[in-house]
Amino acid sequence: MLSPLPPLLALSLLLLAALPAAAAEVWHAARTLSPGDILTSQDIEAMAPRRPMPGLIEAARNLVGLEVKRRVRATAVLTERDVGEPSVVRSTQMIRVFWKRAGVTLEMEGRAMESGALGEEIRVHNPRSGRTIRAQVVALGTAEVRGGAP
Repeated sequence: MLSPLPPLLALSLLLLAALPAAAAEVWHAARTLSPGDILTSQDIEAMAPRRPMPGLIEAARNLVGLEVKRRVRATAVLTERDVGEPSVVRSTQMIRVFWKRAGVTLEMEGRAMESGALGEEIRVHNPRSGRTIRAQVVALGTAEVRGGAP
């Protein structure tokens, strides 16, 4: 019969499990990064992590071309929350919004209340009615209401 692990050993093993599989190197910011920046190879550098954290991005993954979603200070480790697909709709931007149903298509102009990448759902303010609706980003500056009324 196996005896249970001492609490300190169990905690150490749990922390090590939070590191990426090949925890040798993860991505760090080479300079301070701002939301909206598109990553280039000069913006990131691979280094060993200082401490285990959930969501670290392995250096084997290509980040060039992804968008920075939150401010990241120079030398800080990059996590999954910090980067994502580039936004094709920006917050406060006037966008085209479509609603399609049973062969009928309605189009309106609305103001994006948040930024979004292709396929993401965003809030859009309809300036004529004063209502806020949810729509899926389908192209540059364009979103589509899925189901329901516009």
